[in-house]
Amino acid sequence: MTARTAGGLLTLPLLFACGCGGANLVTAKGRLTYKGKPVPSTYVTFQPREEGKRASNGLTDDDGQFTLAYSRQEPGVLLGTHGGSLRYYVGVDEELRKIPPKASKELQQVIARYGDPKTSGLEYEIKNNGQFIEIDLK
Repeated sequence: MTARTAGGLLTLPLLFACGCGGANLVTAKGRLTYKGKPVPSTYVTFQPREEGKRASNGLTDDDGQFTLAYSRQEPGVLLGTHGGSLRYYVGVDEELRKIPPKASKELQQVIARYGDPKTSGLEYEIKNNGQFIEIDLK
């Protein structure tokens, strides 16, 4: 075995131990609403309750729909219990005042109340692949 081959074999286990989602990663989509209406332009974050695990995020579209992503290259979310949090996203056109805000000031204040996954009251169990999560804010 050459040094080059041995080095390649040593690198392989490191790829699997890098903290990637692996077998516990599943796809999940959802819809965010407030008083029955879609909540646009909002980051939805699912933070695993298990210490040291990476969160998954999704950005709502104009219909409040989102798809969770574990990383830029990996769609999905880890199986298990998650605390949810929300953060309003100001797009470039909104920031430059080319378009009006996608959410009213009232709605932005509601979204801000859900900013911390430890205190938001949003808790979800991800149990299977393809799960759909309905989040209706109060």
